[in-house]
Amino acid sequence: MSFSFARFSFLRLSFLLSLVGFLTACQQESTSVAQASEAQESTVLQVMKDPSCGCCVGWIDHVSDRGFAAQISHPADLNGEKLKLGIKPEYQSCHTAVSEHGYVFEGHIPANIISRFMAEMPDDALGLAVPGMPMGSPGMEIGDQFHPYDVLLLKTDGSSSVYAHVATQAEQY
Repeated sequence: MSFSFARFSFLRLSFLLSLVGFLTACQQESTSVAQASEAQESTVLQVMKDPSCGCCVGWIDHVSDRGFAAQISHPADLNGEKLKLGIKPEYQSCHTAVSEHGYVFEGHIPANIISRFMAEMPDDALGLAVPGMPMGSPGMEIGDQFHPYDVLLLKTDGSSSVYAHVATQAEQY
């Protein structure tokens, strides 16, 4: 079996070019992940909740672990605050977060969906809501129990539409 120097050089060059391409792709992916992380880290959420609510703490941990900054308050009239923000009773849950842009995030909304919303900032949007407290949603985890749920887009005219459907627990992370 003869192995020429030219063939060896070609294989070595091919390997090096492949390695450079791989490293470039890794750097680009790392850069886009860092940019997404920076966008989240710059988002401060003013979270209003009842001081005794544990599932709210679980949700705050969820969004904080994904780069959002949560500033927590315990208003005396939480439901009154929700109504002032335009969140109708049928859309309410246990906690309310407000972004620095004035968008509301009501209930156990996954951080990845909040990030998508903040990147899009839909016209005529008040914010997002997950009414009630769906089992398995962020902050409402109980083992592997999960019930699919909708994330609603709340509109400034008081209406809503489905913004995202969460069919599996894995889609939340």
